[in-house]
Amino acid sequence: MIVYTHTRLDSNEIFYVGIGKREKRAYSKHDRNKHWKHIVDKVGYSVKIVHKCDTWDEVCYSEKYLIGYYG
Repeated sequence: MIVYTHTRLDSNEIFYVGIGKREKRAYSKHDRNKHWKHIVDKVGYSVKIVHKCDTWDEVCYSEKYLIGYYG
């Protein structure tokens, strides 16, 4: 399981923190909300795998921590 971030290419600002069972999810555009799609269509994004976790509890904790940190 992974924790990942998406960063805007225009401002280098992290606009999304997510989790997935596989790295493939971090790069997928499937099942994203309108706000996410608007940013991606307008300015593009980059992906960074931030943390690899062994348990669901650990991945959820890491995601919540990063959301709190980045807002």
